Formats: sequence, C-alpha cells, structure tokens
Amino acid sequence: MISNTVLEQLHKSISGDVLFDSLHKTLYATDASVYRKMPLAVAYPKNEKDLKTLIAFATQNEITLIPRTAGTSLAGQCVGDGIIVDVSKHFTKIISFNETSKSIKLEPGIVRDSLNVYLKPFGLFFGPNTSTSNRCMMGGMVGNNSSGSTSIKYGVTRDKVLEIEAILSDGTSVIFKEITYLTFIYKFKIIICHIFKYIFLIFTIF
Repeated sequence: MISNTVLEQLHKSISGDVLFDSLHKTLYATDASVYRKMPLAVAYPKNEKDLKTLIAFATQNEITLIPRTAGTSLAGQCVGDGIIVDVSKHFTKIISFNETSKSIKLEPGIVRDSLNVYLKPFGLFFGPNTSTSNRCMMGGMVGNNSSGSTSIKYGVTRDKVLEIEAILSDGTSVIFKEITYLTFIYKFKIIICHIFKYIFLIFTIF
C-alpha cells in the first residue's frame, strides 16, 4: 500500500500535479463506460520529464499507469486502480505542420474537431470521425484505433499515423515508424546479440 506521504513526495518531484484526494479519485474512477475502479491517484504531467518520473515511480512500486485524455471510451480502457495520467491538460500543442507532405505533428491532448478547425484553411481534414469528435482527443484515438461513419472511405486512425514518439516502461524514448528491410535486419541482429549475451550471463551465473 502506497501512503499519501509517498504520493505527496511524488507530487513535489514533478512540474505538474499528483492529486490523491477523494474528489479527484472519484471523478477519474470511471469514463464514459459503465465500469468503475477507484484509482490510487491522478497525475497531470507537464512535460516528458514528468512522464519519465511517473514511469520510474510506477516501476519501482509495481503499480500501473493509465494514460487518459478525454475519457470518452465505452469499454473502460482508461479506468484502473493505478495512477491515472491525464495528458489532456498540458499536452495540447500542435508542434509542426507540413502543408506539402500533408502531415502534422501534435501532442495527444488535441481534440479531434479542433484539429480539423486548424486544418480547414488548408483544405485538409483528419478523416476518422467518432460520435464524440467534439471532445475525444488524438491520444485516445490512436490508442483505440478509432474509426467512425466515414472510415470506409477515409480509413481508421492507424491508417493516418506516420510515426509515434513514445516512452517505454523502462523510461526509454523511442520512435515507432515504418523502417526499411535493411534497417530491420540491422536492429534484429542487435536484438539477437543481446539475447545471446543474456543467455551467456545466465549460464555463467549457474
């Protein structure tokens, strides 16, 4: 059991907030679904460093992190008894836009309809249109691979994703994107080397 004193220390260690009062925990105990689970706390990270601090804390204390944006999911995807990580408050920027390549880089807290308002002057739009498009956010759409009534023509969310900058459970920053065959072979060889090194270490221990 993690005490409030420990959670208060976590709060002081990040630029954002970690709240664990009954009101905030109750508000985040459910989403748009019928499911309900009281979380340990609710975090509002402000930057990547905050996210890595939360990941390290969760790993050290063997608890879960539940990423959340708008909470419009209908199957309880962003409900859990760990720390709810709400990125809808501070991760709301459009980082860059390339009109020529028709690509845009943004943070997960951008509302889908707000994105299309930004794109409209350029004659562009983001196709997948869920029924909650005026409040659902891009992070959640990517996580759910959201679609909508026009997905038959314009595709689902995964069809629009070029790359994802993410943080793994060990705090490593990575970029997921399409790679060439030669790059795949190179990475595969590195992984195999690490596996054999690990096996060798096991045998030397025993």
